[in-house]
Amino acid sequence: MLNVDYSYCQSEQKLLVERFLNEWHNESDSITAKSSGSTGEPKEITLKKSSMILSAQRTLNHFKSKTGSNAFLCLSPETIAGKMMIVRSIVGKLNLFVGDSTAKLNIPSNFTIELCAMVPMQLMYILENTPSQLDTIRINLIGGGPISTAAIDLLHSTGHLAYHTFGMTETISHIALRPIGKITEPHFTVLPDVEIDEIDGKLVINDHLLDSGPIQTNDLIIIIDDSHFEWIGRADFVILSGGKKFYTEEIEMKIQELITFPFFISALDDVHLGQRVVLCVESEKSIPFKKEQFSALLASHEIPKEVFHIHTFVRTLSGKIDRIRTKELIQDCVVEKIL
Repeated sequence: MLNVDYSYCQSEQKLLVERFLNEWHNESDSITAKSSGSTGEPKEITLKKSSMILSAQRTLNHFKSKTGSNAFLCLSPETIAGKMMIVRSIVGKLNLFVGDSTAKLNIPSNFTIELCAMVPMQLMYILENTPSQLDTIRINLIGGGPISTAAIDLLHSTGHLAYHTFGMTETISHIALRPIGKITEPHFTVLPDVEIDEIDGKLVINDHLLDSGPIQTNDLIIIIDDSHFEWIGRADFVILSGGKKFYTEEIEMKIQELITFPFFISALDDVHLGQRVVLCVESEKSIPFKKEQFSALLASHEIPKEVFHIHTFVRTLSGKIDRIRTKELIQDCVVEKIL
């Protein structure tokens, strides 16, 4: 029986964990999960419990996690990442300590945490406010979106080693990892039994451990070799401006040092360019930007033409910015030209 400690969380998170445990222990051989919804409406996906067990065991084997060690859950059990932290604890006979799925975490400090998973927003909050909280974590899995170079630099200064994960609900969990922080590698390395390919530049995943067949993703990648790939961005967010293709995540990485607030790059229809690049910033007040700030970092058509100041971004359960729904808010927010 799983040993669970709820002393680090509120009652709502406890109820979600207990709900998942009831579903896990019922007579059905599968559970229903939802995709993140960051690129459209969330989809319901049926996952076999046997496949989830195999995926959990692969992670435990990869990190040589030992029976009786401690895991910390600070993600919602309604997400696949949260579900899998619970399943790993069950399969590996780990002691599960449950925290809230908020940015500000209350991480246990009086014992070693073998396994933890968090989203980039939680990691950045800790690095900027209480980096010593990371000292007790041996394996820290960071997923749910890109990780800024600022976060990686802060990680490096702490000496903490974390792992950027790549995966989705359809793959049950991460299928590739890359070290960040104390040791940082630019490319993802796939886990055992995972084959990768690409069609039109988009990643195809074939996980023989789960026997689910090839999964065509919408992730733009560059394959380095059979075991390594570089992630470029989502094909959903490619911008066609002035006859050229631009990748929103690539632009965001180039300009992240300029903007301290949460932000993302998007596009609006344009009579002359087809689409024009715009910048969306989560801020209650107007932040002036000049074209010169961007010109040293971006090509001319990559430079945002306008900046939209949005009070609060829409986010998914896993903490990702919901770009589609947030973009719908720009008609009611402050807009400034970048001159």
